[in-house]
Amino acid sequence: MSISEIVKANLSKWHPAAPASKAAIANLINKVRFELPSDYLDFLRFSNGGCGDIPVQPWCFDGLWTAEELLEFNRDYEVAEFCPGFFGIGSSGGGEMFAFDMRNKQPWPVVALPFIGMEAKAVLPVARNFCSFVEMFGHK
Repeated sequence: MSISEIVKANLSKWHPAAPASKAAIANLINKVRFELPSDYLDFLRFSNGGCGDIPVQPWCFDGLWTAEELLEFNRDYEVAEFCPGFFGIGSSGGGEMFAFDMRNKQPWPVVALPFIGMEAKAVLPVARNFCSFVEMFGHK
């Protein structure tokens, strides 16, 4: 099942955003120093962010960051400095950042990290990969 099919199956339970523009995705791809997962890029092409519930701690996501926000938020939160090997993709709205754990090969798991005291030992596993994370959207 494709990312867009998974997202469409849960549309009544979570709030997608409009698709990211081709220019925003191209800019993101050109500026990151690693290859983003293809299912994550497919997601941005369908929904440039979004919010809703998930059935595991921290129980909700206030917003997946847009393609335009990703680099800025990772820089502003100093993710590379305080938690090397992670790349933030959103927020729970309650003090946690959702991130890719890039310390191993893809597919990267999605984890939650506290914004305060951000460090690898505080990682909370959320999903084994981005597609599994999307499958949780809208479920409690």
